[in-house]
Amino acid sequence: MAVLGVLALAACTSGEADGGVTAPPSPPATSETLTAEPTSEPTETGEAVAPPEMPAEAREQTAEGAAVFAEHYFGVVEYAYASGDTAAIEALSEPECTSCINHISAIEDRSAAGERFAGVDLEILSAVPAPPDERGVVVAMTVREAPSQVLASDGEVVEEREGTGVTALNVYVSRAANEWRVFGVGAVG
Repeated sequence: MAVLGVLALAACTSGEADGGVTAPPSPPATSETLTAEPTSEPTETGEAVAPPEMPAEAREQTAEGAAVFAEHYFGVVEYAYASGDTAAIEALSEPECTSCINHISAIEDRSAAGERFAGVDLEILSAVPAPPDERGVVVAMTVREAPSQVLASDGEVVEEREGTGVTALNVYVSRAANEWRVFGVGAVG
């Protein structure tokens, strides 16, 4: 399954008994589009050696800050797939975030099997925030995922993974102690 397939597989729940997602209102039809900046320096093999640093704008408690935070989250997801280090995803996620848990599990399961991901590339094409409410912000994102591979410890290709092409997602970002946290990712449509 592709990385964005894992993201959209299950939206994060808010802890409701019925498992539904409680989210801020739907994003507006039109708004300013933000674009992603490169997030970490690649090594000679193309893998990130450190998690991307969070931009100062991603800490702002505004709709635009939530959009920059959502973009940063995808940079962290890309880093985690490249490095096998899931701590940064955990730090940016609500504990109940099902799609976040799915990423962590996919990465840790492959690592436990002596495998790793290679070539995971998530390009943010747009990030449009809805107006914030008391719970947080919905960020409508368009993301392009390139094909990638799963490699054995000896470098042999275990699995070829199709990219998703361009995917529309809603990223649900909540406020937690004056910081943003991802509490859900869901496919649009």
